[in-house]
Formats: sequence, structure tokens, C-alpha cells
Amino acid sequence: MGWVFYDGICPVCTSIISRLGGLFERQGFAFVPLQETWVAPALGVSPEELRREMKLRRRDGRIVGGMDAWRELGRSVWWLRPFVVLAGWPGFRQLADATYRWVAANRYCLSGVCPMRTKVSPTPHHGPANILELP
Repeated sequence: MGWVFYDGICPVCTSIISRLGGLFERQGFAFVPLQETWVAPALGVSPEELRREMKLRRRDGRIVGGMDAWRELGRSVWWLRPFVVLAGWPGFRQLADATYRWVAANRYCLSGVCPMRTKVSPTPHHGPANILELP
């Protein structure tokens, strides 16, 4: 059904692919790291745009990105379709899109490899992933 281009160096992204990728591969999707040199030219986007969000290229050539790509993936699996419908309702759609954009923008910090962290920083980064850790 298409190709999914994801951030192959993002621990959050690769974890999601390792857990859910097989489900979508059975539906005809192939997963390709966006770092492959041929990806940006093949999609007709700049490397900066490509790194902003995952992209999905359907076999008919249509390209969608971000939460729209997840909606497309969800439509391919019968039991995920109710969630896709819900994520398309007014209010829920905006919330799902905003959540995706926030997670995509913070995906490295969420996985503990935040590029903002410096070696001289006296305090560790305590993101949402660390909130349940005990001192």
C-alpha cells in the first residue's frame, strides 16, 4: 500500500516501528529510514522538511505526513479504524495533530538523547519519560 519514511536515528521512532511495524507491513507498507540518501529527492522535499515529520507515500504517489500518515496507516487495519474516525472529529483532529507535532519536535528529548543537553549542565533533563522514575 505504500512506503513509510521515519526517523531511523530516533529511539522513540524506531521503538514504535519495532512494535507496530509488522502490523502495517502485513497491510503492504514498507518502512524506510528517512536518512537514506535517495528519500528526500524521491519525495521532492528538502531534508529539513523530511526531518520535521514522518512521511507516507502511497503506491498511487500521493504523499501525506505527520498525523495524516498515521491516519492512513490506521485505516489499513480494521480494528484501528474507530480510532482514525475519532482522530478526525473536530477538536480531536486538532488535538491529535498538535500532539503529533509536539512529540515529533521533542522526540529526541523524550528518548533521553536531547540535543539541548550539554556536558556542563549541572541538572539532568527530566522529561515526561522520566516522571515516574524514583530518585
